[in-house]
Amino acid sequence: MKKNLFFVVVISVFTVFNVNAQFGKALKNVGKAVSNAAGTVAGDIALDMAVNTLSANIVVYLDKNNPVAAEDSPYTIRLDSIVGENFVNVDGLGLYYKVYENPEINILTLPDGYIRVYSGLLDAFTNDEVLAVIATQIGHVASKDARGNLLKVTGKDQAGNAAAAQLEKLLSFSGEKLGTFVNELVQVPYTDEQNKVADKYAAALLKKNGKSTDALVSVLTKLGKMEATDAEALQAETAETSSAYKLNRVSSNNSLRASLAKSY
Repeated sequence: MKKNLFFVVVISVFTVFNVNAQFGKALKNVGKAVSNAAGTVAGDIALDMAVNTLSANIVVYLDKNNPVAAEDSPYTIRLDSIVGENFVNVDGLGLYYKVYENPEINILTLPDGYIRVYSGLLDAFTNDEVLAVIATQIGHVASKDARGNLLKVTGKDQAGNAAAAQLEKLLSFSGEKLGTFVNELVQVPYTDEQNKVADKYAAALLKKNGKSTDALVSVLTKLGKMEATDAEALQAETAETSSAYKLNRVSSNNSLRASLAKSY
């Protein structure tokens, strides 16, 4: 991606690891101070800090364990042209992209704006369709769905509770334990309502940037067909699932979503 964007990611991650011990201690102290203040502004801020720290650790793990496309890769150059200048910062949210050279049709998004696009997704869809998928992912971040999924994996569904024990748990993942956590996280599905909200957000974001919402409808329609193929394959047991199987497990009912998206 762009060099300045790359440096932002490196610096932010580097900073996280260099101050992790002090930061972790500070967060635990904050957690103790607000352990009885579930849902308060202070508690929510403390929890966001812990979630972002864990997200930074997760993205380092993911990038280490996946084939990251080089800066001069055709995939990276294409993704850079797709997101342009308008999708690197949306409503104050910084977005940091990389491409994984993997034939799966998939995309991974973390609560603090790290987005990893699989080359299979770039191969399968047009530029506008890829942007539509990215826009829905930004919607999941903006509505804190991605944050909520991370908290579900840690065993805390109520995002407002920033008790000391919860903060400490969020900061405890490392090594093999972190790998197990990541494997669970990428399989947590979004609900139909969450997808609906994210699709509406995506449609509004595309329109705001002068883009048609037709690509949102078309990409969801394509994913819907793949999803139907996957259902038949699973029923047959001997057939192979589509390249989008993992993505469709997380974001399902795509045909219905495509139908609804026509009105957004």
